[in-house]
Order: sequence, then structure tokens, then C-alpha cells
Amino acid sequence: MTTDLYSASVTARVGSVTSSDNALDLSVHEPTELGGPGEATNPEQLMAAALGSCLIESLRIALGTTGESVDDVTVDSTVTLTDSDGPGYESRFQLRVSIPSASNPSDVLAQATSICPFLKSVDGVDVALAG
Repeated sequence: MTTDLYSASVTARVGSVTSSDNALDLSVHEPTELGGPGEATNPEQLMAAALGSCLIESLRIALGTTGESVDDVTVDSTVTLTDSDGPGYESRFQLRVSIPSASNPSDVLAQATSICPFLKSVDGVDVALAG
């Protein structure tokens, strides 16, 4: 049996997203490259931010088990849309992780990816150590 620990609620409307606690309140538009007006964040940036920030928190937990700090850790996240054989687009997700002061960055990254709920939910995310 699972226990719910936290739920986030966001309402999306044409041109905006707002969280139930109002901590997130953003204009959202398609980028100009896809025919949209741009001038705001877009779903691809939000997805990249969600994947990267979730992995950062999982790295904090993994590094905490070794007594190391997350202070110098970075995750560069890229979401790429490509055309599709069917309607709409396909997407590709890439995360490049820098853990410069970790004594064993590969092990830390493996532990973090095994606990990150977003990485467990999204298929095909390419996660690698930078450099």
C-alpha cells in the first residue's frame, strides 16, 4: 500500500499556468520556432526545468548518504521536439550532470536516477555525466 506524500495542482489555461498555492504563475506560449508568439516560457522549458530540478533533489539525497554536498552540482536539461510520422511532435530528453566534488560521481548519479520519480516516469531520458 502506498501513502500519498505530496500533490501539486496546476491549472493550465490558454497562455498561462498557475499552481493552486500561486507559487507558480507563468505566461506560457509556443515558441516562435513552432509558429507561436514566443515572449513567454513554453511547455518544453517547463519540462526541462521539471526533469532537471527533480534530479537535483535526488542528487542532494544521494550525496547526503555519502556526507557530500550538492553545492557545486549542476544539471543541464534539454527537451528537443522533432517531427513525427503521425500528428504532433516527438520529444527527446537529455540531462547532463556535473558533480565535480563527488568522490564517486558515477555511483552518486546511479543512486539519484534510481530514486528520481520523474526519471522513473518518463521513458527514454538520456542522463550522463558532463565532461
